[in-house]
Amino acid sequence: MPLWPTETLMPFVRFVFPGWALAFLGGLLLLGAAGYWTWKSDGVRLHAKPGWWRAAVTVGTLSFIVGVVWQLAGYVRIGAVTWPR
Repeated sequence: MPLWPTETLMPFVRFVFPGWALAFLGGLLLLGAAGYWTWKSDGVRLHAKPGWWRAAVTVGTLSFIVGVVWQLAGYVRIGAVTWPR
């Protein structure tokens, strides 16, 4: 529940926070995949990884990149960052 009724209407929450959450989710997926890889192998042998592991790495990487770009676009949109002219 929001602390204030207009909290969800704040520009930061509307434009930047979803990108932060997406980047955070991507980072967690990548951290989980790295932990699994470290736990199950020595990290040097190149055995075929499970399909879900490859999917987690792909989704995590794409989510992280899209989240960072979304944050940058959000900061530009709210006026916190401007492009040099």
